[in-house]
Amino acid sequence: MVAAESLGLGTVYIGALRNDLEAVAAELGLPPGATAVFGLCVGYPAPDGGAVKPRLPQSAVLHHERYDPEADMRALPGYDAALEDFSRGQERSPYTWTQRAMARWGTLRAMAGRDRLREALGRLGFPLR
Repeated sequence: MVAAESLGLGTVYIGALRNDLEAVAAELGLPPGATAVFGLCVGYPAPDGGAVKPRLPQSAVLHHERYDPEADMRALPGYDAALEDFSRGQERSPYTWTQRAMARWGTLRAMAGRDRLREALGRLGFPLR
């Protein structure tokens, strides 16, 4: 990524490849025992730069020596407000991160195929125990 960015290129990870590993492996012609872990798009950024979606603050995701679940809880109200403002500016539904997370993780359907990840990895040649 550093090399691409040094050439004026932008990058973005695509984690959704995990939603259907077998289709991705077939599309890429991967042999048994190989799978894609993530995708990486590389290209020239739009001239206007676009808006960068806010991320959870480091205080919510970086822990030193011991995990502090309260750090997550302290960070969420501010992040919810920031993401809600960002979503309005992008003309998207102004849901908070907490609302989106609960909707995404609240049902098996929300797993988007990741609930079958273990079985898919087995069929791709990864005998998990």
